Amino acid sequence: MKLNVLALTALCMLGLSACQDDILECDNKATILIINNTVGTPEILVNGDLFLEINPLYSVEYAADAGTYDLRAKMALISLCVDSEETFSTECGETYRFEVN
Repeated sequence: MKLNVLALTALCMLGLSACQDDILECDNKATILIINNTVGTPEILVNGDLFLEINPLYSVEYAADAGTYDLRAKMALISLCVDSEETFSTECGETYRFEVN
């Protein structure tokens, strides 16, 4: 019984340490340029977390480390515009564009 508990504890600790994000820190951050080409005000989510609500016909920059980023522009329920999604694999110092149309 004790052996099973120790083995399970060791397996859980190994699992926790093995599940690291694939984000690597950069001194020279990558830039994701977020451009809202609509008259709506979408919520911009980065990896599922709210980054901001972007104004109509406006753009902002998101500084990113090297890694994979899922961006989503979530439009209001009552809107003629549709949600946008894109995944970026960024590298340090590079620039990427996410356009909401």
